[in-house]
Amino acid sequence: MKKILLIFLTIFLFLNSSNSYANLNKQENIIDNFKVKLESLDKYQLEFVDIRLKKLKSNYKNSTNILYVLNKLETLLNNEIINKGAVSYIIYDFVLDFSDYKNVLWFADNVFVGKVIKTNWTHNNLWDPETSFEVDVLYNIKWNLKWSISTVFEWGYENWILIIPEWTKLLEEWNTYLLVTMWDMHKISSHENWSYFIHYNDKCENNIKTIIKENKKIKDFREAYKNANNYSSKNKYSDLTDEQKKIFEDFDSWFVIN
Repeated sequence: MKKILLIFLTIFLFLNSSNSYANLNKQENIIDNFKVKLESLDKYQLEFVDIRLKKLKSNYKNSTNILYVLNKLETLLNNEIINKGAVSYIIYDFVLDFSDYKNVLWFADNVFVGKVIKTNWTHNNLWDPETSFEVDVLYNIKWNLKWSISTVFEWGYENWILIIPEWTKLLEEWNTYLLVTMWDMHKISSHENWSYFIHYNDKCENNIKTIIKENKKIKDFREAYKNANNYSSKNKYSDLTDEQKKIFEDFDSWFVIN
C-alpha cells in the first residue's frame, strides 16, 4: 500500500506544480518512475492503481498536456496488467459479520492452518467460478483434520481474468494460511477472515511451527473458539471431552506436523 501511495503522491505533485505544463524532462521522469514502481506491485495492487488512474484522467480530461502524461502512464499500467494478470473485483455481501471471529466459528466446520501444495482446478461458471486446492494441514484450531485435504475456494478465473471480491486474494501455492472451511468439501468463503495469509514457504521450511505459535491471529482464534457459545455449530469447543480440552490447552498438542 505504501508503494501505491508513493506512486500517486508523485503524480499529484506533478499535476499540482506551479507549472502544470511541465517540461519534457519532468514528464519523462514521472513516466520512468511510474514504470519502476509498477514492476514492484502485484496484480491486486495494479487493479487499485488502475481505478485511481481512471479517476485522474476524468478529473483532467480538459488538460491536453496532463492527459498526455496520464495516457502514457495508462499504457505502462495496461502492459503490466497483461504481464501479471487482470483482476476484476466484485461487490459481495456476507450472511454474517465475519469480522467477528465468533460468527466465523459458528458458521465453519473446521478452522486450521494449512500449506497450499497445488491448484487442482478452476470451474468457470459464468461470473461465479470456484477454485480447488490441495492443502497440507499443519495445525488444528477447530476440529481434528489430518494430513492433506482438498478445499474449494469461492471465486477464481473466468477467461483468464481473476474474479474476486474486493481486497480478497486467491490462495497461492506454497503459502501457509489460516483457513476456515465448511462441509465435507471444505469450502472457503471469500471473506478475508476465512483465508488469512500466515507465511510464505519454500519446500524446505523448517521453522513453521514457531511461526504458527507466535501468530497473534491464530492465538485470537483459539481464544474465540474456547469462549464462543455456538450452540448449533458443528465441532464446537463445548463438544470436546474434558481430556480433549486439556490437550487443547497445550498448544503443541494440536499440531499435525511432527
